[in-house]
Amino acid sequence: MLVGSLSLGALETAVVAAQDKPKNTAVAQAPSSVPAPRSVDARALGIGEALLDFCATNDSEGAAKVRTRLKELTQGASKQALAEARRSTEYRSAHDSEADFIGKIDPHNAHRLCSAPPPGTK
Repeated sequence: MLVGSLSLGALETAVVAAQDKPKNTAVAQAPSSVPAPRSVDARALGIGEALLDFCATNDSEGAAKVRTRLKELTQGASKQALAEARRSTEYRSAHDSEADFIGKIDPHNAHRLCSAPPPGTK
C-alpha cells in the first residue's frame, strides 16, 4: 500500500501544484472566451505516464483511475506543450526512474498500486 501511496501521491501532489501555480500576469491576457494554454509539469507527467503504463498492463480498473488523474494534470495544456514536456530531460528522468521503481513490483500487487486512493483520503 505504501508503494501505491507514493506513486499516486506524487501524481496527486503534482496535479494540485500545477493547478495552484501562479499565472504570469506580465503576459497579455487571452480573451476570456479562449482559455490560455497551460504549461505542463514534466516531472509529474513522466511519473504519471510510467504509472499508467504499468497499470494498463496489470490492472485495467486502476489504470482508469490513473488516466483520470493524468487528464486533470494535463487539462488545458496544448498538444505542443505536452510534446515539449515529453521531450524534456526532466520528463525522461522521472518516467525512467518511476518505471524502474514500479517495474520491481509483483504484478499480483498491481491493484494495490494502481487503485490506491490519494494520500489523505479514505
